[in-house]
Amino acid sequence: MTNKLKIEYVEINTLRASEYNPRSWSTEAIEGLKESVKRFGLVDPLLVNSASNRKGVVIGGHFRLKIAKDLKISSVPVVYINIPDVEKEEELNLRLNKKLGYNTFTKN
Repeated sequence: MTNKLKIEYVEINTLRASEYNPRSWSTEAIEGLKESVKRFGLVDPLLVNSASNRKGVVIGGHFRLKIAKDLKISSVPVVYINIPDVEKEEELNLRLNKKLGYNTFTKN
């Protein structure tokens, strides 16, 4: 495959959370990610659907989207992927959640 991933900065108001994302976050995790984003910015792009029927739906990065909104960040880094099939989009979301969750960073 010759397609290369490209990070773009997009207005946060063009994105929306998927209706099926199963994750929820503790108050501690929310505060931890807010602190991290304040210190370092959003260093991991959101994965967003570019298919015409699902344009702007977040597949991966719902937690970062929430924190960016909470912190009133106007544009966020995004990688677009074209997945017109909602079931495949949801499967990718679930696979990303199982493999990549965010943990709160703590110093010892």
